[in-house]
Amino acid sequence: MKHRCLLTTVLLVIVACVAVASDGLLPRPRQLTFGSGAFRLSEPCHIDNHTPFSLDISTPLRFVTENTSKIHQNAIILDGIGHFEHPEAYRLHVSPDTIRIAVGTQTGLLRAMQTLSQLASGGIIPAVDITDWPAYTWRGVMIDLSRHLFPLDVLKRQVDVAASYKLNRLHLHLTDAGGWRLQLDGWPLLTERTAWRTASGWHDWWTRGDRRYLPAHSSTGYGGFYTKAEMRELIQYATAHGMEVIPEIEMPGHSEEVLAAYPELTCVSEADSTRHVTRSGDLCLGNPQTYSFLESVLTEVMELFPSAYIHVGGDEAGMTAWRTCPRCQRKMHELGATDVKALQTNLIRHIANFLSRHGRQLLGWDEIIDAQLPNTTVMVWRDAAHARNAIRQGLDVVMAPCANCYFNNWQDAPVGEHADLGYLPLDKAYTFDPAEGMTPAEAAHVQGVQACVWTEFIHSPEQLECHLYPRLLATAEIGWHGSGKLTFSEFREIALKHTARLRAQGINAFDLSQEIGQRPASLKPDRHKAVGAAVTYQRPFSRYYPAAGAATLTDGLHGGWHHGDQRWQGFIGPECIDVTIDLGRRTRIRSISMEFMQNASPDIYLPASLTYTVSDDGQHFRQLWQHEEPKQTKPGLTFHTWEWKGHARARYIRVQGSSHDRNAWIFTDEIVIN
Repeated sequence: MKHRCLLTTVLLVIVACVAVASDGLLPRPRQLTFGSGAFRLSEPCHIDNHTPFSLDISTPLRFVTENTSKIHQNAIILDGIGHFEHPEAYRLHVSPDTIRIAVGTQTGLLRAMQTLSQLASGGIIPAVDITDWPAYTWRGVMIDLSRHLFPLDVLKRQVDVAASYKLNRLHLHLTDAGGWRLQLDGWPLLTERTAWRTASGWHDWWTRGDRRYLPAHSSTGYGGFYTKAEMRELIQYATAHGMEVIPEIEMPGHSEEVLAAYPELTCVSEADSTRHVTRSGDLCLGNPQTYSFLESVLTEVMELFPSAYIHVGGDEAGMTAWRTCPRCQRKMHELGATDVKALQTNLIRHIANFLSRHGRQLLGWDEIIDAQLPNTTVMVWRDAAHARNAIRQGLDVVMAPCANCYFNNWQDAPVGEHADLGYLPLDKAYTFDPAEGMTPAEAAHVQGVQACVWTEFIHSPEQLECHLYPRLLATAEIGWHGSGKLTFSEFREIALKHTARLRAQGINAFDLSQEIGQRPASLKPDRHKAVGAAVTYQRPFSRYYPAAGAATLTDGLHGGWHHGDQRWQGFIGPECIDVTIDLGRRTRIRSISMEFMQNASPDIYLPASLTYTVSDDGQHFRQLWQHEEPKQTKPGLTFHTWEWKGHARARYIRVQGSSHDRNAWIFTDEIVIN
């Protein structure tokens, strides 16, 4: 009886272990079958290595071997080099007395050990057979270090977590207006003059404060940079964890810090070719010194970073100064161009060829697509239409669209002063398909997926981790498993367990178990008398925020947390709202209501005034209600319903509203009539 109870206990432990493992692996292996029994971890284990690859069992399995006291005669066998089409592929066979691993590369071995680490529970690894390989070669995460600088240990901690989920690229946004973050011997003023600034919060510094750079190590400023030794240390650390570090050096826009350090690279005015144009963040592309500077910088960057790719930005250049700069105009004439965009095209093509001569490949944001570039990969931050445009030109793409992959956006109900950030919950991150709507030939150009964290409003390591996790787990699953993923509800259950594990390890992951979710009003259609009614716009809505067009205000759908969710319709200008609803016939009306968003940070305000009038013939209107509202400037996101109640009969309802000034936005989602 005693032996029977012991056997039952062991079996229960093994079954529990199998249940945890089968439910808990992220990313999920491509092929997985559980067997009977389990391998009991011990230290030391007997290792029989028939490959040229090194196996360090202590690193990936350290958290399950440290407390093991009893030594078992277990064996870990690395078979002869397997035949795999993908360098990260591996086969794993676990039985009660053996762990057998077959790989073709050192990276494949690392991926196998990462899977074993997740399988292990309480010193036990369930018997299992796994054959695994990634769907995409690029599975990345980007951290913006220009706007907020994080200590090296913080970056290493993110490598630990990201690599454990088989992400293989760490993209560092090292240069931007927020500050230059990399030591370069050839251009020391970049860090001596522009690595420190007058305020720590980028948004305050950029929009509200004293926007100046300060000398290096200024006691009154915020800033810093990574020395070459520190960056080499990070590169070595990431490489050991199977992650390639990709540097980004912005050009030709987002270069305010470069121009502050080396003003001779700024455009000049038309009247005086020696006077520099101010308030431009674009390098002068008519100045030969600009090209020499960039080549010198990239040469030093390539000496430091062994990565196959060098990211050069290429996004959001203002191009305004180029239109009047005599140097740029002369360059356009040389190129036979009539549009200033040709200057950026020429620069990116020049840099692509330069990198190619040095055995590297240019990577840039999707504004570079027009350049028709050789040996270039495009990182798509806008949408699939830009990806298809790049693919039509024969370019490979990495998908990082802001709607699904910008994790600086809130993953739950927006709170606090910076509620103007977007809303990107876990389900929106997880349900993204990088190749959705593409033909097989187009999909072959999709190299992978990347999460991005911009740090305009992220000021601490804790905030960084709260924005990254658990959404980065969704990126990992998409990148490794591709199509045929779990349903979102299944994935969320696994993510809950992993989030708890990360938090127990000291990672400040967002507590998914406390998620509020989407704004309740947006979850259920509103049935009222005006649903489906025709709406005439005497004044147009903004082309930037059309929502569902003319159907928006009577489609029965309320908006979510963010004004850009395609349900909130935007209006701007003094007398910006003037719409008329036709109910089709004279109808009894007891209430008219509209909901408005108030969020002062992005200049979204309640209307200065709003009037409801009604008519039987559409020509002669009588007023039911009018309201005036003072401008509210307190930061934070709130929602306000403005309602008339009473008794009336009418066919037409007209709503007229005005904003507080020409730059004030008004957002509304529905005109509810009952």
